[in-house]
Amino acid sequence: MKILLTLDYELFFGTQTGSTEHSIIRPTEQLMQMAQALGIPLVFFVDVAYLLALKREMRKSPQLARDYDAVCKQIQALGHAGHEIQLHIHSHWEDCEWSSGSWQMDTRRYRLHDFPEDDIVRLCKVYSDELRNIAGPDHVFAYRAGGWVVQPFEKISAALAAVNVRIDSSVFPGGTADANEHRFDFRAAPSHGHWRFSNDPTQPDPSGQFLEVPISSTAVPPSFFWRLAWHKKLGGATARQFGDGRAIGPGKSDMLRKLSRASHSVVSMDGFKSSMLETAHRQYERAGASELVVIGHPKALSPYSMVKLQRFLTEQRCRNTVGYRPYLAELL
Repeated sequence: MKILLTLDYELFFGTQTGSTEHSIIRPTEQLMQMAQALGIPLVFFVDVAYLLALKREMRKSPQLARDYDAVCKQIQALGHAGHEIQLHIHSHWEDCEWSSGSWQMDTRRYRLHDFPEDDIVRLCKVYSDELRNIAGPDHVFAYRAGGWVVQPFEKISAALAAVNVRIDSSVFPGGTADANEHRFDFRAAPSHGHWRFSNDPTQPDPSGQFLEVPISSTAVPPSFFWRLAWHKKLGGATARQFGDGRAIGPGKSDMLRKLSRASHSVVSMDGFKSSMLETAHRQYERAGASELVVIGHPKALSPYSMVKLQRFLTEQRCRNTVGYRPYLAELL
């Protein structure tokens, strides 16, 4: 079984976005050091809409110009070190502006689907061109939707195909959400493996032009989220995330559902969720799965999760860690 370590490279999106330095640059440097020591590749899904917002607004503040330069240099360093750079889109950055020393966030168009189809085509071209110009032409062939909001896929399929992005890695089997910004339903997706699809990434189609490589998921009881809350509150410095912002958080109905009955969670290297890595690996191995796709966010990592991740990888699993291209080359 192959292991793919994927990270969404982004800021926070609420009233406290955090800084580029503490939420992106520094934690990614720690990941790079760990990856170099273990000799493993990482996959970074870069929120390129944020990069273009920096570029658009940098005339307002020298700090934005420094942030743009720092992020571009880090992306290039990641590529040179053998890590993959892929496409991640949080389209609400089109409506955000820098004012009075901070980002004024407008998430009314959080979903790429909130834009007209002509704009979606234009944005995907602008985003993929920007990222390839920074990282190089061998990158940017896979996509992860911001907030996992990839449905309805038919509204974005032509735009992704036009920029030669043929892999989606947004689905996590069993997942569902119905908040204003987060709306998706992955309960129909197969439990393991990857598959081709056409218009719906949860429905395999052997003749489809796209490939779904889902984020691995696992069933969790309500007690897990109670323990997660206690870990954040009482875990001390080791439990504190590296990022200096604050997440938007799930909607009230989603949170009540998670705290009252079993649900599905992504297999994650973030914070307390990293405690599930070993258990999820055993579950996927017993099921004969072809890959375990782990998700993370530099901003949401913590000293606790870095220890858990390193321990997980050093137990004879480094040799199984791959990127999308070498593992799925025959399908690209």
